[in-house]
Amino acid sequence: MTKLLSVSSTKIQHSNGFGSEYYSAIMYLEPSTQSGTNLCAFSSPGCAQACLVSSGRMFMNTAVNARQKRTALFLNDRPAFKAQLFEGIRSHIRTAQNKGLKPAVRLNGTSDITWEYIFPDMFTEFENVIFYDYTKYPINKRTRLPQNYDLTFSRSETNQDQVLDSLKGGRRVAVVFDTKKGDQLPTEYLGYPVVDGDLHDMRFIDPKGVIVGLHAKGDGKKDTSGFVVKAVA
Repeated sequence: MTKLLSVSSTKIQHSNGFGSEYYSAIMYLEPSTQSGTNLCAFSSPGCAQACLVSSGRMFMNTAVNARQKRTALFLNDRPAFKAQLFEGIRSHIRTAQNKGLKPAVRLNGTSDITWEYIFPDMFTEFENVIFYDYTKYPINKRTRLPQNYDLTFSRSETNQDQVLDSLKGGRRVAVVFDTKKGDQLPTEYLGYPVVDGDLHDMRFIDPKGVIVGLHAKGDGKKDTSGFVVKAVA
């Protein structure tokens, strides 16, 4: 069986080395329509092009094959997928506790699935786990969030009109800027303060009502769609 949750990705290793009280794991499935089924209902052409699967180790054959196997299990044998996922979460909880840390899990590493509808019992069974994700679903499309599920809205070239609604509704909004790696991100966007989203992945420890600034990575560096925002000096 392919392991569903990982703590070995660069993103999560960075987060777990940040020094917080949490220990995170992440799951990567096939993004957008790569599996033949759209697992990112509100994806845009720009975000599909800039998806993290185009960068670093995510593009390696072993990572690609693992995403394909996980996604096939999710699509074709949901009960087996659920059983394996729940056991993976239990294992992650034990590991976090052994480290004296609190468990956190991000299920949509490269997908945008409404887990509160897929496995609603997951959030009650693991009520002491913080689940968190980015999403492009409009804020009014996901109104039944469990208390332990934290979402950050992800801006794209097709949903700019939803950014302010999300901020006013109390969510953070992730924005990818064309700022070069190592250079400082803008200090504000649309009048809202920008926090550096590349310092760690654990968005739930960031304040609400802020812009989460991200540097363009992978194919995002070549974006011409408007998905990547030009930083104002």
